Amino acid sequence: MRKPRASWLERSLSDSKPFLPKNENETDSDIDPRKEENDPEFYLRGSRRRSRLHIAVLWLGRLVILALSLYSLITLSASAVKYIHDATLPPCHCGNSVQEARALGCKYDSLSTSWLPDHCRDDELTALFERAGPGPNGAWPYHASRNNQSKLYTIEEVSYFAEKPDRERIVFSTIDWHDKHCFYLLVKQLRRKSKMEYIGFPDATAHAEHCATAMTEGIPGNKVVIGIIVGFGDPTPEETRRFELTGSYLEEDPL
Repeated sequence: MRKPRASWLERSLSDSKPFLPKNENETDSDIDPRKEENDPEFYLRGSRRRSRLHIAVLWLGRLVILALSLYSLITLSASAVKYIHDATLPPCHCGNSVQEARALGCKYDSLSTSWLPDHCRDDELTALFERAGPGPNGAWPYHASRNNQSKLYTIEEVSYFAEKPDRERIVFSTIDWHDKHCFYLLVKQLRRKSKMEYIGFPDATAHAEHCATAMTEGIPGNKVVIGIIVGFGDPTPEETRRFELTGSYLEEDPL
């Protein structure tokens, strides 16, 4: 009698080998864990990889430190050069009258509220400042006093206040004017394109401290409270002495 033909499933099951014989497994394997554990080269290779990574990190750190050192050196050198350059420039003084100021080549700078020579002005920033106000074409309002806001002056009229006696050479404007004035003067200080001059303050630090305090007081921007002193550049010895004694360049603070 003919034996029944085996099905496809039976043939597949009979031919499969789910597990290799023990001797076959040991013969075909290329990895012997016991051999690697006892092989010094196995640990040496891992140590070399860690050493290369450590060296790379060290060199990267050295490069970062070198870059920062070079940047600091360049920055300090530039500051020193600028300081020496400013020290060699003439003062920002423009005489004692509009006629004398013009004869000395000075122009009125509304950002610094003073007549200044070329090396003490940054005309580009001043032009931006004069277009940052609330009036037509960005003009700023200049009032006769805090209480008399009906009288307005043009920039040219304000420039002539420098010739008046101390207690009369002052006009008034808004908090917004003062905030923009502080902002653009700080930009001027950072740009370092011109020698700095501060009417009413002995140096840049005093002016920066004043601006930082005033800009955080929260007074409405359109409030007219800012007294603007107009001058001819660097304060006179008498003005400096008065500031040291009273904290003001004016003999009296007008309303």
